[in-house]
Amino acid sequence: MIEKLINNFTLLTSFLFFGNMIRSRYVKDARTNLIGIRMIEGGILGIFGVVLIHFSFPVTEYVRADARQLALLVSVYLGGWLSGVCTLVVMSVYRLFFVHGFNGTSVIAAVNIFITFGIAISLISKGKLKFKRWAAALLSTDVLTLVSLFVPLKGKAPVELVYFVIFYLISGLLLYFMIRYLKLTHVMMQRMKEAAARDHLTGLYNTRSLEAYFEHRLESSENVNLPYSMLVIDIDHFKEVNDTYGHAAGDAVLVQLAEVLNDSFRTGDYIARKGGEEFVVIVERCGKDKIGHVAENMRKNVQNTPFILPDGTRLALTVSVGAASYPQTACGELFEQADRMLYKAKNQGRNQVCIS
Repeated sequence: MIEKLINNFTLLTSFLFFGNMIRSRYVKDARTNLIGIRMIEGGILGIFGVVLIHFSFPVTEYVRADARQLALLVSVYLGGWLSGVCTLVVMSVYRLFFVHGFNGTSVIAAVNIFITFGIAISLISKGKLKFKRWAAALLSTDVLTLVSLFVPLKGKAPVELVYFVIFYLISGLLLYFMIRYLKLTHVMMQRMKEAAARDHLTGLYNTRSLEAYFEHRLESSENVNLPYSMLVIDIDHFKEVNDTYGHAAGDAVLVQLAEVLNDSFRTGDYIARKGGEEFVVIVERCGKDKIGHVAENMRKNVQNTPFILPDGTRLALTVSVGAASYPQTACGELFEQADRMLYKAKNQGRNQVCIS
């Protein structure tokens, strides 16, 4: 009996740990198909519930108990009702038709799963882990298991059942703390990665992350033939700002320009500070026929924005912009070509857009 309990707890922790590793790796960027992700998560947790049913505890010679409800609680927490329904279906079908066939006991077990789902939906919110609600769900499902076993046990309570009740509660509580720990660790790791990828002054992406992103675009362009454009942007006469007002004023200008750039482009566009007063923007799904309008709109936004220095001085600044687009320009030559167009804009008088 003790060996079975230890095996089940090992299964729970191992599945949660490795499942979290896989989920963190493959789910983070899959925002376009959330329904599919929730269904897959629910199906996998349903299979895990089947594993827990298989590794059940012998309460008596003919009666067994298992911790399948924990899989359903985790499923609802991770993916809400949709994930929970998928988990419920997998476990119910398995229990009704693949464990000693369809009979009264299997029906009671399936009803147990459905009621557990109702408890989980009522008490556990997707992505929100509150101890009181989790504890209430644990106690409720533990009582539900006792009620479900009342008929086959004929009102008796063998010591093995007491062991199971204690194990279920302890496992559920440890599961809560493990989920909480994994969630906090994941959040901290994401923050560290994000901080490492950002320019400390402007909050835009830095040179290192720009290079990594562009390398990814080079690889994906071979498989996905969608147009995109690159803009290289330089602040006109920025050195004069630093020389006249000081570096603190120059930093204030860079921060405010970053805000203008964020407001001028879409959420999916990639904006980076390449160094000094030079910025690079990768405009997704925007070819040569549209990039001129996009770049000109941004240039006007900068021209019409008053830049306020730390001492209250208001400056009017402009930018010069060079643009190049794929597929007219090969991916590996985009930056070089856009940079060449930037210098053309500078030489022609600044405050303008030149397109390759």
